[in-house]
Amino acid sequence: MNQLRNHNGERGAALITALLLSTLLLAAGGTLVLTTALSGTNAVDSTSEMQAYYAAEAGVARTLNVLRGNVQSNPAGTRASFRNIVSTPALWDATSGNSITVATASGSSFRMISIVDPDDVDGSLRAANANYRPSRLKIQVTGFGSKGAQKNMEIVVNRFTLNFGVNHVVDLQNQSGNPIVFDVGSSNVTSYSGVDAYGNPLPTIPAFGVSGSDYTATNNIIDGCAADGTGCKTNGPNITPGDPEVLTDSNTPDFLKSVKAARSFLYGTDGVKAAAVNEGRYFSTGQQAIDSTGGLGASNPDGVLTFVDGDLTLGPGDPTGQGTLVVTGTLTLQGNFNFNGVIMVLGTGKVLRSGGGHGNIYGAMFVAKFDRVGNDNDLFQAPTFDTSGGGTANIQYNSDDVEKAKGAGGHAVMGVREF
Repeated sequence: MNQLRNHNGERGAALITALLLSTLLLAAGGTLVLTTALSGTNAVDSTSEMQAYYAAEAGVARTLNVLRGNVQSNPAGTRASFRNIVSTPALWDATSGNSITVATASGSSFRMISIVDPDDVDGSLRAANANYRPSRLKIQVTGFGSKGAQKNMEIVVNRFTLNFGVNHVVDLQNQSGNPIVFDVGSSNVTSYSGVDAYGNPLPTIPAFGVSGSDYTATNNIIDGCAADGTGCKTNGPNITPGDPEVLTDSNTPDFLKSVKAARSFLYGTDGVKAAAVNEGRYFSTGQQAIDSTGGLGASNPDGVLTFVDGDLTLGPGDPTGQGTLVVTGTLTLQGNFNFNGVIMVLGTGKVLRSGGGHGNIYGAMFVAKFDRVGNDNDLFQAPTFDTSGGGTANIQYNSDDVEKAKGAGGHAVMGVREF
């Protein structure tokens, strides 16, 4: 009887246990359902955020393609540049004047917020100087995704990847103590001029920049016209101004201050060769460069970067070249050669002019002789500049062609951030 009474006291315990377990299972199930729902929502939101982010990146890429001349900036087909894209909003916005929206993927697009010159926000420099060009641009883009997601991205782009000063029409670097092999010939229809052919009211720059020892050794050879146009030789080329300028640390571009700097400029990770490879403009021979699509840049309004890892003969009959031309071997000028931009003969350091014809180079030229590999303390050796061939030849400074040549290597992205 006592045992029965004890069992009767335990009645309902199983029900309570079942209820407790059911409650726990219900709570766990609810948590699982909630977590699953939140995960799905987060996945959708994350997808929307990623759509907006990649749309903003697409806007950045689109802007860079416009600046680099790979695509037109709007349906009107007007080509944008570093200057007019700031001063003419219609070039990057064919609709509302302050933004442009382009579909980039399903449910996503980007909108250009602004393109400004951070060094001339109010436009006063542009207004005061018709030839002013921004050195950098700040570009803001908004990308849109589904469910109202958006990302704001800002980049700063430098105008030049190849940024160097031009203080002489022809720079002849030499640190060896041996004299430059130098001859500009005796033809009085040949000219070397530091007068800006573009017409800018800029000071005339020296026709030649040479080392101190070479100035002493070759002064009587280089001497030509005085800065005022008087004193020109009657039996030799017209060189304006006649006296060369001695190369110093202040008037020599950084890449020609040392052999180490020159090697890095050409062959470094971010050097000219790497840029040419990325653009499909690296050639092992000069003939490959001439035969390539676009040749030496004649079909491009601003020219191209061309890297010839060997010898190149320019002319006779070759198409006009434009942009930046790098030759590591011997550059031979023949016949009716023409080039607008910057020519760098770096490596073999030899420029030869042979034959007749009417050749013109408008821009600037750098010549230096050094080995591709070696010690960091190696010195530049004596280059060769022998342009004594017959016919009419002209090498003249042109600030516009130099500026275009610097831009031929593309525009450098200096920073990217979300804001």
